[in-house]
Amino acid sequence: MATTPLASVCVHSSTLTPKPEDLRSSLSSAFADPEQRKRLLGGFLCLGLLGLIFGVNIKHFVHAWSTDENYSHGFLVPLISLYFANQAAMQGPVRLRGGTILGILLLGLSLFGRLAMVLIPIPFLGDLAFLVGVAGVCALLAGTEALRRYWFAIFFLIFMVPLPIALYTKIASPLQLLASQLATAFMNVTGVPVLCEGNMMTLPGDIQMFVAEACSGMRQLTGFLALTAAVAYLASRPWWYRLAVVASAIPIALTANVARVILTGYVMYFVDPQYASGTYHTLEGLLMMGFGLSLLRGGCWVLDQICAITRPPVPTETPAS
Repeated sequence: MATTPLASVCVHSSTLTPKPEDLRSSLSSAFADPEQRKRLLGGFLCLGLLGLIFGVNIKHFVHAWSTDENYSHGFLVPLISLYFANQAAMQGPVRLRGGTILGILLLGLSLFGRLAMVLIPIPFLGDLAFLVGVAGVCALLAGTEALRRYWFAIFFLIFMVPLPIALYTKIASPLQLLASQLATAFMNVTGVPVLCEGNMMTLPGDIQMFVAEACSGMRQLTGFLALTAAVAYLASRPWWYRLAVVASAIPIALTANVARVILTGYVMYFVDPQYASGTYHTLEGLLMMGFGLSLLRGGCWVLDQICAITRPPVPTETPAS
């Protein structure tokens, strides 16, 4: 059967537009080229040396992720960063040029941070220096264009870094007190008289509920900051839209956490205090996380409507008379 012109065009166009290569295919293609293979092996060698130099910090990561519920999401962060790197690789190949000076500067800064950690035993310094070193390896071996392409995949690793205890406490303590006060005010308005003394809430019947540091909202805050950063990066929207999405992480996390404290108070008062601890308390946390996701989705919907209103109209062609 003869091929129709339309079929010919379809076949021809499909051969001209090859499927974009993902990160794995790009690495395989680079490894097949002898010149690029040297760069690739050099990059893996540099990353291996970086891992040896910052071995203490990598152990610090794993220990924090394994023992502290506030950072239990840390195991997922490198995998999500790989996903972003894969998405960036599918945009096409990058030119391997420049980046030598920038890469050396970043690696020098990274090593300086590691040495500073010897004098000032604060793992947070070495943790950040490790991420700077990863960026330095990328710039040195793949060039500045690759660093611009993969910057978010590297930046996203910041969400796996545990905060110093002093900094964590400075942020968590005010949030803990604010959650207690807002929950008390809401319950009083809804007809449940509550006395708040610091982080201790006293309900009718001498039922006492202590808002612990774990209920400060830090877990929700770190989780929603990572989530909103990912949503903002993937969204094909104006800069103000992305900024608003990231900024929304703070009120969303605070609202979800206060709602969790209020729900716990209601359960203790109207049902039984035993249902406000253990597995039941964990289920409340999951429920409020879903509530926070609903708030984020609603906020994105509002921003989408604003985008639709502010988007300039598409010019229409007037038919020739």
